Amino acid sequence: MELKKYQARVLEQLSRWFVLLEKNDWKPSVAWEDFEHDAAPHPHILRKDSSKRSIPHICLKVPTGGGKTLLAAESLARFHRRTGLVLWMVPNRAIYDQTKKALWTRDHPYRLVLERASGGRVKVLEKDDNFSRNDIDHYLCIMLVSLQAANKVNSKEFLRMYRESERYSDFFPDVDDSLRTTKFLDTYPGLDTVKSSGLKREETNPRIKHTLANVFKVCRPIIILDEAHKAYGSGRDRLEVVLKQWVNRFDPFLVLELSATPDIERSNVLVEVSGLDLKEEEMIKLPIEVTAHGDASWQHILMVVQAELEELHDKSSLIENRHIRPMVVVRVSRTGLNQRDSKRLHAEDVREHLTKNLGLPDDEVRIQSSDTKELNGIDLMSEDCRVKWIITKDALKEGWDCSNAYILVLLDNTSAKITVTQMLGRVLRQPQGKLTEIPELDRCYIHCGNTDVDTAVEHTKRELEQEGFSNLQGFIVHTGLDKAIETKRATRRVQYAREMARLPQVLYRDGSELDYEKHILYQIKWDDIVAPSAWGDLKPVLDTMSSYVNIVRDGMSVGTIDTQLTMPPDREYFDLEWYTRQMLHKVPNPWKAATLMREAKDYLEQQGRDQSWIHKHRSDFLGTLLRDIERQVDEQAETLFKTKLKAGDIKFDMDIPFEFKDWYEVPTVPGDPGLAYEKSLFSPVYGRDMNTIERRYALFLDQDKSIRWWHRIAAQVTEDYRLQGWRKDYVYPDFVALKLNDRILVHETKGNHLAGNEDTIYKQRLLRCLQEHFNSSGIISIHGKTMTADFTIVFEDEIQASRA
Repeated sequence: MELKKYQARVLEQLSRWFVLLEKNDWKPSVAWEDFEHDAAPHPHILRKDSSKRSIPHICLKVPTGGGKTLLAAESLARFHRRTGLVLWMVPNRAIYDQTKKALWTRDHPYRLVLERASGGRVKVLEKDDNFSRNDIDHYLCIMLVSLQAANKVNSKEFLRMYRESERYSDFFPDVDDSLRTTKFLDTYPGLDTVKSSGLKREETNPRIKHTLANVFKVCRPIIILDEAHKAYGSGRDRLEVVLKQWVNRFDPFLVLELSATPDIERSNVLVEVSGLDLKEEEMIKLPIEVTAHGDASWQHILMVVQAELEELHDKSSLIENRHIRPMVVVRVSRTGLNQRDSKRLHAEDVREHLTKNLGLPDDEVRIQSSDTKELNGIDLMSEDCRVKWIITKDALKEGWDCSNAYILVLLDNTSAKITVTQMLGRVLRQPQGKLTEIPELDRCYIHCGNTDVDTAVEHTKRELEQEGFSNLQGFIVHTGLDKAIETKRATRRVQYAREMARLPQVLYRDGSELDYEKHILYQIKWDDIVAPSAWGDLKPVLDTMSSYVNIVRDGMSVGTIDTQLTMPPDREYFDLEWYTRQMLHKVPNPWKAATLMREAKDYLEQQGRDQSWIHKHRSDFLGTLLRDIERQVDEQAETLFKTKLKAGDIKFDMDIPFEFKDWYEVPTVPGDPGLAYEKSLFSPVYGRDMNTIERRYALFLDQDKSIRWWHRIAAQVTEDYRLQGWRKDYVYPDFVALKLNDRILVHETKGNHLAGNEDTIYKQRLLRCLQEHFNSSGIISIHGKTMTADFTIVFEDEIQASRA
């Protein structure tokens, strides 16, 4: 593989540093001072191993997509080590699998580099593979290790490194050879040992443990830390734990770090590669075109993106002798098998819309998540691959190497700052590292929902910094609200021009809209809210959970510890102020929040749960407390709502009815003619925003001979009908209709899989409450008939049933 100019420069500087290291008798700080840095050098950071020797460690700062793995492989040749052990440490399973595939494939460019460096004598290993002293002496042994397992001090993977095994015996003197053991320990004083049975340590030579960790110390490996900033995490305490427990204690010959965003207080950054270096080498797609869709529906955004993807495919077909299949990466809020509900967008919602409503073939859409791994075994760069849409949440944050991805769509309901993070790099890589001469194929595209353009651009700039591209912020262009949106008018049908299209509203007694904060939450009796008293039952579950956690003092994270260890009795680990702040989104009064927290803590301590136990399980402790508080508040709020409704403090009648306008401005896609229905109150109906269930129900209403008119409530039209209940969030029904007998229908449609979830149950209770109140009010319509109402949720298998 031919090196890029910046890669050759990095390796040349690495070689110069290594020569200085040898020249200065392996004194890293002296070599650092003698090295001619391109920029002002940072003070050298000294590390020592378990034998108190200085550890040479340097970092190569390389942006995402800059070829860090290739540089790591090429670096080994510059260290003149044709045999010995290399620990190649990666931050997670995704990168582990990607690196393993490259190093285990004999004709892969990375493997070929290693073969060249070792003279054709390479052995690639995993931590549990068998290997011998002979292998280390005669081969360049590359052992791949996942940091995710290795840096958890009490994890099974980590402890296995310290477990004795006979298969490591040939690395150490015989157990009964005390003379050689003494000399061996003089050479390797940092080895872990145990006392001989029945003898004091000072009276006899200790026995050397035959563990993998001791093998590492004897072999003095070169350690390659891929994505080093992820290895060290945050907080100085965290850094010390990582360094002392496994990096320094393995007595490395040298540590080579690679990172897009290293910390100069932790890493000796030897050389930096900039985003402009990658741009000059045609490694990345620029500019980055950001489109903010504001409040447009996610269905609409997907329609816009589908059209954009088709244009890119048309452009790619013009390229000769080169295969590019533009792809879309869609990020959603939920991917779990049991997480599909109406609150957050699920991967299956997107798949269903793409395949059923937009007509995409099933084999063009794939979901990749911890539960659903539909990309496993698929070569996305193959010309035979048909995948064009990938739906994910976090599964593509790491280990991604598909340069065909052009469009990133952020549909999750969290802030743009969170959604952009670690996802921009998925679409930055230029196919084959070569421009196409077609401008549209030499740039990448980001589509953001639920945000404005300034926010989207600002967070895209921050993400460039996270990916190591701080000097490319000038290459962001934006289009504001997407250019493809057209606003069309839907007007009241002529036959319904004189129709009194009215609906009851949930109002306060003075005629204003019911305000949840003022009229419900403000009147909750917080003195009646108590901490739960049956938490002892949680012990079997909580005792099985991880104990490697963050320490919080004075509201600040100060590092990590293993809380299974005994905590010093003079330490205070229960920070009441911190816990109270975590509760304020549910308990607006900080004094009450602090009281509830004290009550919960006191109860747990009475049950024998000390502060160590509480701190260890604080996430579950807080979650349990807040869920119980939310349940109590909800029960009070429901009672309060119904009492006020009965007393007339809350009105739900036709005194001040909701009246539909004569027309609405509806955002839609160019060329959308709308759908034609006979009894729709407005025409046309722009139905592409309707899912399959809603279309079926619209047709059902239109064919029902008892219906006078119906209206599909468009979520993007903010003046449309909504109901306030005893919870903060509004309920937006999908359909309203009026029957010939003056019976009002207010219906929300749902898939069968949503029956029984918490949100559905709440809406059913609220709609039933409003229906009973309205039907007992004896309201007379303009036609002289007693009005009745049907407020309910219609599930998909009920659509054909009569709703009389």
